[in-house]
Amino acid sequence: MTYEELISKIMEWAHQRKIDQADPRVEFMKLAEEVGELSGAYNKKNHARLVDSIGDLQIALLIFCRLVGVDHKEALTAAYQEIAHRQGKTTPDGVFIKQSDIEKEN
Repeated sequence: MTYEELISKIMEWAHQRKIDQADPRVEFMKLAEEVGELSGAYNKKNHARLVDSIGDLQIALLIFCRLVGVDHKEALTAAYQEIAHRQGKTTPDGVFIKQSDIEKEN
């Protein structure tokens, strides 16, 4: 199944349940709930729940995007274009620090 086909199926699922007509605040709270579940799965090293939580979070995000009028693919593309040539350094524990933030410290 292509990305576009999958998104279409997710949106059809949401439409059948009238989630695509809900108050965006409700879906935003669903996002927060799913992040909590993701955190729990990660902290407990439960891979199956981790996979499930990541999928649920993405579905909630896609529905939220639809509710607030944001094209998910466009937002993702714009975010990538913003970071594509970003310079900086990654700390030993994996935190990326933008070059502009490094320069502010000096």
